[in-house]
Amino acid sequence: MKRINVLILKIISPVLAIVVAAFLSSLVILSIGKNPLEVFYTMFRFSFRRLDSVAIIFYNSTPLIFSGLAVSIGFRMGLFNIGIEGQYLIGTFLAALAGFSLKGIPAVIHIPLVILSGIIGGMLWAYLPVYLKIKRGVHEVISTIMLNYISYSLIHFLISEVFLDRSQKLLIRTPKLLSTALIPKLHGLLALFGVNLPKHVYLNWFFPLGILLAFAVYYMLYYTPFGFELRCVGQNPDASRTAGINPEKVFYKGFLLSGAIAGLVGLSDLMGYFGYMDLDFPRGYGFDGIAVALIGQNSPFGIIAASILFGFLKRGAEGIQTLLNVPMDTIVILQALMILSIVVINKVMNDYIRRIERKGVA
Repeated sequence: MKRINVLILKIISPVLAIVVAAFLSSLVILSIGKNPLEVFYTMFRFSFRRLDSVAIIFYNSTPLIFSGLAVSIGFRMGLFNIGIEGQYLIGTFLAALAGFSLKGIPAVIHIPLVILSGIIGGMLWAYLPVYLKIKRGVHEVISTIMLNYISYSLIHFLISEVFLDRSQKLLIRTPKLLSTALIPKLHGLLALFGVNLPKHVYLNWFFPLGILLAFAVYYMLYYTPFGFELRCVGQNPDASRTAGINPEKVFYKGFLLSGAIAGLVGLSDLMGYFGYMDLDFPRGYGFDGIAVALIGQNSPFGIIAASILFGFLKRGAEGIQTLLNVPMDTIVILQALMILSIVVINKVMNDYIRRIERKGVA
């Protein structure tokens, strides 16, 4: 009976979170003189009435799938890798460097090399905090936050001083990636199934790659010895050590894996949309990934769903801003309220479920 109750609570938890988020958002919408029902209806209608709009939601969710997975691996082993932000920026820069500097090679080689460069960049930026934690006892939250700021300044210096494309004066950016380094869109594949997307949709192969990676992470967590060790260390490092597991070794491997995935976060935008990296390259995916991982309850499949939710919020916000003249500041508040409500309700419900499960075990 308790198992049934726990299952029901797990199903109700995200639903309740969304209801509370909708209620709080309605109060904000009423405060600016708008009708909440009209705003929500516009968000859904604008987002789902056409296939190209749905494709944009998937495109918006792509970086967040990688970011959420990277954060969740840290959570699984009991570490808080808040440095995804810096790791993906460094990974994106190295990928851009490979994209415009490696010349004369076909796309079938060039694209994997660019992706590999992003992975290496993320791993390099993740190495220092885990080294400091294991060797010097420096908490990973402190070191990763500091490294985020260092990455901002380093990227700024490298783009504006060292690798600046001086052939144009409108933007401070790197040279454009070669055509062989750009990721193809999904238009050709979808056309085989009768789905024809317009050119302004940039959904590309990183979306299915993110889905496949989520499956791979799930398999790693539940069907490999390393995944078992990672989950054990996350539950209790001391008990794991007693059982013969080396927590420090798991921390190294897990943190580098988290950094490697973080290195993929910015590549959809880089290789599928911008084609270069400039000083205004999208930021914040690393912090959004924390919320995505929490909402997805660190489950790879939950992270996919949470990422699509975020993609919908972004797309829906564009709709209500365009059609209902809802101010941008209000949209940011709505998004923050929804994220905060979902995270808090999920946390409270999960703690309650754990207490029930412990009572059941006792």
